[in-house]
Amino acid sequence: MASAPKDWFFKEYRDIFEKTGEVVLTYIMRCGTDGKSSTVPLDEYLRNLPQESTANFNIRIMKKMKPLDSKELHEKRDKHLKKLFNSTELEQLEDDPSCDNCDISLLCKIIRNACEKVSDDDKQWSTESTEMEYFVWKIKCRRNNIIHKKIPKIHNEEDFNKEIDTLTKLLMKTLEATKTRYERDEDEFASKKGEVLEAISDTRKEIQQRTANIELPHFKEEAKNELQNHLNLAKYLDPLHFLSGHENNIVDVQTLFSKTDMVKEDNNHIEYLEILKVIKVKTTLSHPGVKHPQILLIEGDAGSGKTTLITFLVSEWLKDECDRRMEGLDHYDLLLRVVCREENISTLDELLKQVLPRFYIKYGSYLVPLLKTCKVMFLVDGLDEMNDVSDKLVKNILSEGKECGNFTFVCTSRPDRVLDFKRKIPGNYQIFEVRLVGISQEERTHLVVKHYEWLTENVSDDTDHPKNSDKCISHLKDVMKKIGWMELFRLPLNLLFLAVVFHYKPTSITDNLTQSQLYSLIHVWCTQKLLSRLHRTLPESKCIQKKVDTVLKVVYEVALKGLLENRIYLTGNDEDLLSSCCTSQGLPRNEVMPAFYSMRRKVVYMVPKEEYFFPHKGFQDFFAAQHIIEQLDANKEGDIRCILQNNMPGHETRFEPHRNMLCHLLWLVNQGSLANKAMVLQEIIDLIKESGINYSSEWLSVLADMVPHHATLQRIAFHIKDRFDNKNSPNYKEVIKITDSTVHAAVSLLPLIPPCTVMITLERSSDVNLRDAIARHKLVHLWHDFVHPTTGATSNSLLHQLKPMNNLENFKGNLDAEHLALLPKCLKELSLVIAGNDHSRNLLPTLSEVRQSFTKLSILRIHVPVKRVTPEAITHPLPDVPKVHLILSGVGELEVKVACSIAETLCPRKKEYLVIRFPGASLTKDGWLQLAENLAKAGIRVRKGMRMPSSTVTLDEALQIDKSTKNLLKAKESRRAPENMLWL
Repeated sequence: MASAPKDWFFKEYRDIFEKTGEVVLTYIMRCGTDGKSSTVPLDEYLRNLPQESTANFNIRIMKKMKPLDSKELHEKRDKHLKKLFNSTELEQLEDDPSCDNCDISLLCKIIRNACEKVSDDDKQWSTESTEMEYFVWKIKCRRNNIIHKKIPKIHNEEDFNKEIDTLTKLLMKTLEATKTRYERDEDEFASKKGEVLEAISDTRKEIQQRTANIELPHFKEEAKNELQNHLNLAKYLDPLHFLSGHENNIVDVQTLFSKTDMVKEDNNHIEYLEILKVIKVKTTLSHPGVKHPQILLIEGDAGSGKTTLITFLVSEWLKDECDRRMEGLDHYDLLLRVVCREENISTLDELLKQVLPRFYIKYGSYLVPLLKTCKVMFLVDGLDEMNDVSDKLVKNILSEGKECGNFTFVCTSRPDRVLDFKRKIPGNYQIFEVRLVGISQEERTHLVVKHYEWLTENVSDDTDHPKNSDKCISHLKDVMKKIGWMELFRLPLNLLFLAVVFHYKPTSITDNLTQSQLYSLIHVWCTQKLLSRLHRTLPESKCIQKKVDTVLKVVYEVALKGLLENRIYLTGNDEDLLSSCCTSQGLPRNEVMPAFYSMRRKVVYMVPKEEYFFPHKGFQDFFAAQHIIEQLDANKEGDIRCILQNNMPGHETRFEPHRNMLCHLLWLVNQGSLANKAMVLQEIIDLIKESGINYSSEWLSVLADMVPHHATLQRIAFHIKDRFDNKNSPNYKEVIKITDSTVHAAVSLLPLIPPCTVMITLERSSDVNLRDAIARHKLVHLWHDFVHPTTGATSNSLLHQLKPMNNLENFKGNLDAEHLALLPKCLKELSLVIAGNDHSRNLLPTLSEVRQSFTKLSILRIHVPVKRVTPEAITHPLPDVPKVHLILSGVGELEVKVACSIAETLCPRKKEYLVIRFPGASLTKDGWLQLAENLAKAGIRVRKGMRMPSSTVTLDEALQIDKSTKNLLKAKESRRAPENMLWL
């Protein structure tokens, strides 16, 4: 049974006293018996003392007797030895000639009797003085009192530290007196002093480790229970507090969380439920048994769901192990969470005191050592939102954990802050990185519907919009079919905002909605809800709009100041400024603040405190841009750089962290009617350039948020041309990627820039004509409508637009038989979709005929949606190509036989595929095994193996399927893969 905490401090003090007391007394003994060899037993040394020795052992004999011959002297000394030391002590001294293992009691006896220059007067030993004898006597008495527990109680760490301080002073005084008595040099004294202090430290570590080993099983279980109680509310989100104006609209993160796209450092996708597997514990060659602490850095754009992911991790850890979906969490005993925007904790000790208060009292100084014996995950949310206090906290925890291989840190940050953080990491850490991309197109509709359903059930509003009706949800799904593909809806925050706007005013959602426009709509809604509440509550409601507009100017100003100071919370000065403005305008502060800010309550030094902060960095960006617009209206010269510097005097402004704000500013100016609009737009483009944008594809993403002004296009073109080494020659090393989101921007920008290499990936049918845009560029890659074709041959018109494509190397799309002839002969990769039965009957025969004209073709991919194509429609096998990929989408348990039949009929003459992928499949493990058996019966080999959606099988099941396909299909490796990787 483990000792009660009140006994630990006494036991630790007792052990330290004995260890250090023995060190000091052994040193005195050595000084006082300077002529004794460590190999000569003490009894032999005393028997052979010279008659002039000042040792009390010798003086007592010589005083009582006349001069004796050596034999008589030896007999008397032998008799006196037996009188001073009992048989057990004499036996120990015989076995331990160096006296290194003597306890305090025996050492005191040796010092009094065997050491030179020591008094034999009892009074001198027991009377307080600065003499060595008094200090030795005091050590002995203290030791006896400890043995018999006659010292004051040591109940807690404060008592313990006082006693250790008293002990240290006693030992130092004893050493000082010894140095004086025996005239020892300063270096030796300093060395011995250091040895004693080190002994105190080492003994404490030994005791802590011993205690940790005893207490660890109890500690792990009890601490886990207390942490789970503490973190129980951390699994909830309150995503619309600042929008609804109502508190406690919380929702369990599991209700709203959706599958998230993530990529590793090598740009390979990883399932969000498997990100902890990225962490691989390594040991060093020099210390093969020593593990290093790990850091997993999760970077993502503002609004990409970083905080939601951390909340999801907390929620998963709170579950029973058998119910967890997040793989790898079972490895960790304890989980601690750090929210960087919070400012009231600066050390690990303070954090433990807050989250484990009962354990902090119970374990005292043992708490951190105990923690270090556990496998601990630290969730650090928002490195980009760190303030001075939380920065100290993170540094302190990293410092505490640098030698602790049991510690793992999972940290989130915007990309622009990652490098700064990595510079602060101690060298002993292993660092792993993943990037949070956002929500895949397949998941977006599902997520926005979840947001909308929660919103309509939990948040009151002033609209007549029907509540959560099937008709409304059907309408929302139709809206998502039109705009859900847009790049801005990669960010889950924007999907939340879309649900809000749809609930509030669905007619404001257009087919060309942009991110800045979405933020503008949310801003309008916040303001209008505030106005509505004010009209109901204020007795005098005249000019309320004007008053709110005045307060908003301060809100914008506070946003820019906070943005430039890298904080989203409001300072005391910010709140005073807002409160003063509300008072001057006659508006109630308690109505205005919740309209634009989130609030949390905390207790600092027993005093409750409310802290307001911007609900999201993206919202702060938009408000900050509004303040600059206000300043530009007042300053016709339009010096944005000057405005920024005036809001942060004495600091050099870095633009990389403010790129999102600058893009909002570009949209606002583009929409507005400034007199000097062209000049302002050019300056904004210059600042965006300084934020780190260099490549043409990045500029297309900036332009995708608007219909660009001519001045904007010209300035971007200037910066692109400026990058080229030779402005007059093609720069085909520059690769421009055109997507559904940037296709309109490409039409505007590409004719203005020097020739580049172009890659086009469009999953939607579009009426945009790209012929003129890419006329002077080198098109090498064209993907169109391959994943979700609605009908056959939708890529025909695009191919007509872009012919002749003499440099095209990779085509992936939806063509009919006639248009295969438009593909260039230099093609290296060809990927075609079979959209239906009629399409199959026409396409496959022609594909076999034209195969020989593609002399460089090395890869052929064929996509067959198995629910839309029957085996009877497959009239021809695929032509022989070195590498044939088959993609069979939508395979369920009922489609296994159909899929195998299609694969058998399509299989080239050599009866082999390089790989077969199954996007959108919904098979169980048994279904996958049955599918593999059917393929094997058809005589099909799959050289690299099958690729299955990660959502359909566990890792263990995938390993069983892999083992089976190695035997059945002669496959190298069948494995799971994220959904989007199954289309490559």
